[in-house]
Amino acid sequence: MNWFAPRPFEWFLLVEILLYTIGIVWFLWGMRRRPGASLVRPFISVVVAARNEEARIADCLSGLAIQDYSDYEVVVVDDGSTDSTVALIASWVKKDPRFKMVQLSGGGSKKAALTAAIEEATGEVIATTDADCAVGCGWLSGLSAYLENDVGMVIGFSQIGRPGETLGARGGYEAVDFLNLMACIWGSSGWRHPMAASGQSLLFRRAAYEEVGGYEKVIHRASGDDVLLMQMIRTATQWRIVFASEADSFTVHPPSTSWKSLLNQRARWASNAPLMAQMDPLFYSYMLITYGLNWCVILSPLLVLADWVHPFLMAAVLGCKWIGETVFFIRANKLGQRSELGIFLPFYILIQPLHVVLAGGLGALGVFSWKGKRHRWGEIDRRMEN
Repeated sequence: MNWFAPRPFEWFLLVEILLYTIGIVWFLWGMRRRPGASLVRPFISVVVAARNEEARIADCLSGLAIQDYSDYEVVVVDDGSTDSTVALIASWVKKDPRFKMVQLSGGGSKKAALTAAIEEATGEVIATTDADCAVGCGWLSGLSAYLENDVGMVIGFSQIGRPGETLGARGGYEAVDFLNLMACIWGSSGWRHPMAASGQSLLFRRAAYEEVGGYEKVIHRASGDDVLLMQMIRTATQWRIVFASEADSFTVHPPSTSWKSLLNQRARWASNAPLMAQMDPLFYSYMLITYGLNWCVILSPLLVLADWVHPFLMAAVLGCKWIGETVFFIRANKLGQRSELGIFLPFYILIQPLHVVLAGGLGALGVFSWKGKRHRWGEIDRRMEN
């Protein structure tokens, strides 16, 4: 290879890794910025949507019952459960006046369930978590501490498994992957341009929610009760969105039950990519760069054998990618304090390109299952229903 005259595909590869690296630096620099603190303690309505969550919802509700925040209520929507979820929710409603239950048939999206809960809620501030998440007693206090006057949404930190918990290869991979996602949210929020959010830990003002019309514009989508709402508030209002990095506000989510379920979840998330192209071109562009670079990593042996790329250049690109991801993980780990996940990093770096390509491809087609319903193009596939 003439190092001073790269061939066309080598130019493409050089641009890809350059933009990918710039993105990593941009996220890292954004992590240096911190939002202000607030002493405001408004009444908060916690809303939780549940469907067939008998194995996990007890832990979730128990954590919500012992918050050190004084003024709050919990509105739980049973979205057509066929197991003992209803009975578990009802038991809390009976013994704790702060708990309410709304029952739906389960025929709609999660956003429809959350909409029903918010309509029943009385708080001027709404907090959400998932029915299979565990929250600490300082969760609401930690999130609300970031609720300055101009803040319309606070994105919380969630993690896969508890710190120190023994995780297998799949759980360790997912924990590293999700930690990196949280770090991306942290870094992009520092630039006042959050690129994602997680409904596992989210707090927003009712005023901001109502200003964008709630979930109405995206209620037909299977995914995005978190990121789509966040993007609507970011692009259509003057409210500021911040990230909560205090450990007291962290939530815990269990690992996926199988590689298939993990891939299915990521495909569901990726199904919102067409909307992201409209709502956040910067985020969408970086997703395309990441997707293209990971294709190059997977095909690297063929690209070298076909003489499209010089082996030294490919090795340099791979080395740059791996070093960047390692540095990023080390910085992200300062937030999550999950030093035990370091042993999974080499496995993550090895598997991640295939995972990104598969999830991105399936997500682009919008083909996945969620809560027992098959989806196509990111919406419920009515042809599969009776």
